[in-house]
Amino acid sequence: MNLSKIHLYSKKVESQSAFESGDSAFGVLADLILEIGDVNDAMRNLVQEGFTGQDDRPVGGLKDIVNRSQEERRFLLEKFTYDKVPPGDLLEELENYSFVGSEPLTTEKGNEVLSTLERLDKLDEAIKEAMKTGQLGDLDLDDIEDLLGKLARIQLEEILRMISALEEAGYLLKNRDRFKLGPKAVREIAQDAMREIFSQMKKGNLGTHDTFKKGEWGDLTGQTIPYEFGQSFEINLQKSLFNTVVREGSSIPLRIQSQDLEVNEHEHLTQSATVLMLDQSRSMGMYGTFTAAKKVALALYWLVQTKFPRDKLFVVGFSDYGMMIDGKDLPESTWNHWVAGTNMHHGLILSRQLLARQNVANKQILMVTDGEPTAHMEGGQAYFSYPPTPRTLEQTLKEVKRCTREGIVINTFMLEMNYFLMEFMDEMARINK
Repeated sequence: MNLSKIHLYSKKVESQSAFESGDSAFGVLADLILEIGDVNDAMRNLVQEGFTGQDDRPVGGLKDIVNRSQEERRFLLEKFTYDKVPPGDLLEELENYSFVGSEPLTTEKGNEVLSTLERLDKLDEAIKEAMKTGQLGDLDLDDIEDLLGKLARIQLEEILRMISALEEAGYLLKNRDRFKLGPKAVREIAQDAMREIFSQMKKGNLGTHDTFKKGEWGDLTGQTIPYEFGQSFEINLQKSLFNTVVREGSSIPLRIQSQDLEVNEHEHLTQSATVLMLDQSRSMGMYGTFTAAKKVALALYWLVQTKFPRDKLFVVGFSDYGMMIDGKDLPESTWNHWVAGTNMHHGLILSRQLLARQNVANKQILMVTDGEPTAHMEGGQAYFSYPPTPRTLEQTLKEVKRCTREGIVINTFMLEMNYFLMEFMDEMARINK
């Protein structure tokens, strides 16, 4: 038996998979992607730190395997001494290691221990490279098992199985040595965000500032029509329950079905165009609100995509400047680590310009933010000041007026409830009514 295996085989080895499918495995990765903002960084984190399987069983990462390697090295160095090894090449090689044990090494055992230590050194280098890149293909499973025991191999196999399951299920797409999120992953993250955010909204935990213009769908006709996917979900409860009674009789409880649903009819049910404005300013990251903001943005993105598929949807991020974001890139969007500024002014300009090109009757901006504007545009350049200058507030409100004149409704989801933000949003609401 190799010396390095002595104290590892005493543990009970678990071999069942931590996940039943790629669907269950993705939940582990999704939260990391939202928090870190990059799928490859998230994968590196997962590979390094390990994860908890769906049965709450922990699966160690590469750091755990490195720790095992260090334990093996320490075990050998604390057990043996090379004091009795005769002069020569073997002794010179052994002197590169700090032996502190008391059991004398023979020439035969010295060669065996030296070989094990050199293999551990080589394994450590390979693991450190894998931790840096997130790529596990160069790690030798047989070598890991031989040096560190069966459990270490199983841990690495669990990680490899999870990555393979995510690829096979369509969550991860491989592009050379990097991953990118598949469409299924974007849908899943957005759908989970919608469930989480709207459950919070029902409990009243999420601050909102609603400036939605009433009657934008047209006047009610007094009639109802069967609900169809993509329509405004304005259910007429009385008519819907009546349809259920007609279909089922008067048995209790009533079991309402989708075919029973009827909505109030408006004179005009037209398409809408929406711009989702996401605050990416440095304060969002520094104060820990960006992940929550991104979840709100993803929830709104998914809501519009699924409930109103005929509508136009755009995403604009804003920090020191505003910029377009492809909706599918929302899960990996991140906050501005380097430059301060909440340039709501530029975000509104870009949003208004996008909506001006849309030939629809209803236009709106959904903005997710944690603070009042602290930057504005002058001559194509951004000017930042905190506290915000009167000029910044003035220019931002002027852009709100331009949006209002062009029939654009502005809805704001506030992640903070400070006095200055509330006061500014009240002024926005007064203008945009």
